[in-house]
Amino acid sequence: MSEEILDRLRAGLDTFNRTGEFESDLLDPNLELHQASSIIDTAGVFHGRDGLRASLRELQEAFDDLSFEAERIIETQGGEFVAFIRVRGRGRGSGMQIDNAIAWVVALRDDKIVRIVVYEEQAEALEAAGLSE
Repeated sequence: MSEEILDRLRAGLDTFNRTGEFESDLLDPNLELHQASSIIDTAGVFHGRDGLRASLRELQEAFDDLSFEAERIIETQGGEFVAFIRVRGRGRGSGMQIDNAIAWVVALRDDKIVRIVVYEEQAEALEAAGLSE
């Protein structure tokens, strides 16, 4: 995987943290986001860029000061990668701080993200990607 893709992903997260929007030039129009249930009240599959925006909007409605930080990204033999993500925020209703370590398994095609599967446990993401710590 090229460093350019990793840099673009990190830049996309930085843009989201500053603006609340994810850069669409990295995303395939037919992107699939598989969201875990404990991260937001509803789990499921979100389709396309609008689906990603809907999922992010749901998170933004639940949390103030929401941010994502890619702590580590590793490539798999199959060309996917596992991104270890630190999610921070403050519950809008409760004021409770969150600081969760989650993971994404990300698939690319033609240098665009076509699928993101969110895992609540980093070990589950590694297993799903055929890796171990």
